[in-house]
Amino acid sequence: MRVCFHHAGMEWSGSARAFAEAARALGSRGYEVTMACREGTDVERRWSAAGLDVIPLTATRSLWRAAWELRGVLRSRFVEAVFVHTELEQLVAAAAVRLAGRGAVVRRVPPHGQLTHRRDATLAGGLAATGFLFAFAEDLRAARLPSRALEPVVAPPAVEAPPPTPAPEGAVDERTIACLFGAPPHAPVIGILRTMALLAERHPVLRLALVGPRADNDALRIQAAALGIGGVVSRTADPSECAAILERSTIACVFADGDDASYGMLDCLAAGVPVIAGRDPLTSRYVTDGENGLLVPTLDAPAMAASIAALLADVVRLARLARGARESAGRWPVSAMADGFERAAATARDRTRWRA
Repeated sequence: MRVCFHHAGMEWSGSARAFAEAARALGSRGYEVTMACREGTDVERRWSAAGLDVIPLTATRSLWRAAWELRGVLRSRFVEAVFVHTELEQLVAAAAVRLAGRGAVVRRVPPHGQLTHRRDATLAGGLAATGFLFAFAEDLRAARLPSRALEPVVAPPAVEAPPPTPAPEGAVDERTIACLFGAPPHAPVIGILRTMALLAERHPVLRLALVGPRADNDALRIQAAALGIGGVVSRTADPSECAAILERSTIACVFADGDDASYGMLDCLAAGVPVIAGRDPLTSRYVTDGENGLLVPTLDAPAMAASIAALLADVVRLARLARGARESAGRWPVSAMADGFERAAATARDRTRWRA
């Protein structure tokens, strides 16, 4: 079967990564997978670097020009299902499908996202057969599906299983707190800088690594300098460096939403890094308090500093949480995610619905 993942965003994001992970999984199962995105973007560079078959599309503000160009991709590759995320992407894909005379559209809703039905989505639903894919069963149950929608499917986020033998544990000369965040930088990122300032005096070997879009902007640098911790804070906006940072991290905080939050926490768990997070429905899916991380009632700086200091002082507990993190990553297998995308693609392949 032949499928296409269409993503119009310019910056790398958790949603772009979700499509990359799904594309690799489907490709390993024999699917012919095409990736369509804007040329010259971070998404194109990252997808290409991952070895995916990427077709760059011309940047245009014209919906119909975008649809016509995507239509050429669908026809030349004989695509049967197009995966998208946003309402606008859904409309472009639906118009392209209609023009190509083949295929159906599957719109994926990010974790704990809301399925919206504004004008673009309503128009798209009339142009092409459309299905919906959700990250969790609860998201599906809470959604209001169009009456003519294809059968909905659930495909949970996934991460590669951790290595069978964890890295040896022992004392280190330097400890790092990794702070992963989405765009734009959230207020909690400023909070973690204040937390670090409270910890720095009694933990001189402690370091803070900020990883996220625009992490290298002047506002964060100035804030760190004003708190007197400029020398112990590193900042990177390059997501490709995240894995290396987590390898040397002791604890992690994730401040993001949707796919950014999901993949951030999954990366931490797979690396064996306990996550400290505020208690909410999304973080509670990945982090079990006292098992693979800590769920704190508040993210204010003094409370976070107290929680982190107590954890750093308890080497046995920290090691137990690290083992729990690696083990819990196995609850999010790539096979389950791939099964969901495969079911969605199979449903979209029903040619009797293409001209609904």
